[in-house]
Amino acid sequence: MNISIHNYIDKFFIAGIVLILFSSDRNLLVTHYILGGPENISVITIPFMMLTLIFLFYILAMRGRLTIRHSHRRIIVVSIFLSLYFVAHEFIFGDGLTSLKYAIFIFIIILSLMIRYNAFYIFKILGYLGGFVSFIIVLQQILLLGIEGGDLSRLEVAIPGDEWARWLGCDFVNPYGLGLMERCIWGYDVKIAEFTINRSLFFTTEPKYLSSLLLITFSSLLLSKTNSLARSFFLIMHILAIIFSASATAFAALLVSLVLIYFKFIGPKLYSTFIFMLPIFVLPIVFYLLIELAGIDGFLLNRLVSAFSSMGEGEMRTFTVLGQSIGACDKEMCKEVGLLGNVTQIYGIVGFGLMWIFLYFAIKPLFQLIKRTEIDISTKFGLCTLLNTYVFFNIYFFGDIFNMFGLLILIAIISLPDYINAQKLLLSTSKSLDYNRIEPAS
Repeated sequence: MNISIHNYIDKFFIAGIVLILFSSDRNLLVTHYILGGPENISVITIPFMMLTLIFLFYILAMRGRLTIRHSHRRIIVVSIFLSLYFVAHEFIFGDGLTSLKYAIFIFIIILSLMIRYNAFYIFKILGYLGGFVSFIIVLQQILLLGIEGGDLSRLEVAIPGDEWARWLGCDFVNPYGLGLMERCIWGYDVKIAEFTINRSLFFTTEPKYLSSLLLITFSSLLLSKTNSLARSFFLIMHILAIIFSASATAFAALLVSLVLIYFKFIGPKLYSTFIFMLPIFVLPIVFYLLIELAGIDGFLLNRLVSAFSSMGEGEMRTFTVLGQSIGACDKEMCKEVGLLGNVTQIYGIVGFGLMWIFLYFAIKPLFQLIKRTEIDISTKFGLCTLLNTYVFFNIYFFGDIFNMFGLLILIAIISLPDYINAQKLLLSTSKSLDYNRIEPAS
């Protein structure tokens, strides 16, 4: 009994550490209250990378060997080439250790795939932790609507907005100690009748950070195998919390996930091509048509402008074979063209091509799995939501190729299809053996 309790405690502890790892650079609890402000965000990366490597080497020491699944061979080979390219780029151009950081993240992915540690329990725990956070968010909105009618004007400032480079006139308040909300003098809220709905932040700096984390925990709960009342309740809480974050990107990620499930002609080649071509050629035109011709204004206009400023103008200004140093790329110029334009400018055509191939092989097993009819919708939707969370947020909006947030998602979407296939095979074999044991009636 004591061993069982210790196992549960260990698993909960590991899942909690994973939650902190992938949410830390989006989490004000860590960056503001513990580290002392946004200027110390970079302090998180090195110790957390070391913590992850120590954990992986500990598991390797316990297991004593590395193995490579047949389905992972190509992604591992491509990952090695991409990692070596980042290392070479760092030494040739001097990227301020950014490229070396990317190489280490890829090494963590390779090591995780070769250790083959069964960490599926993490998703169940993450799902319930996210459900509890979602419940707090919903409770805060209910209290705020019931007591203040949604009005934040009488609340004291918890964190001045200028400490986090927010818009002039915007500050963070903390209604009832349950999480932050941003209060701006011109208002970003949504009015329904006499009530004001404020966008929830929990303890992040922006609603898109909160919604990206909730999408991961929502996906984790969808992937868990339990069918209980608690699971259903927390799934509902997740949906309500995502609604209260009012993140259009989160809704887009969920919508595209449904499209991937029901439009089976979409495969890894089409999807990966669409990912890289969409922000370069399609979205700038769509944004222009919506803003200039459709006459969108108010809250929707604000969401579109936010998306456009995060993703960039979509163009690629320079084409070189190996790119240039990160320092040589003018900060404002790179910001204007978005992450995918930056990849071509900094890492050149070679880097852009290797990233494309890496993503293709990373998502190929997932697309093969979701096309199978015996896989339930909950599993398919959870996997697709994980994938689209990485694409929409990490690639398009966060503007970072590899980080702790994207690391968990990449490892999950690469390794989970094999695990799910193995579980299905085991279940099918077990049922077959049980059937064969039944003696025929005399």
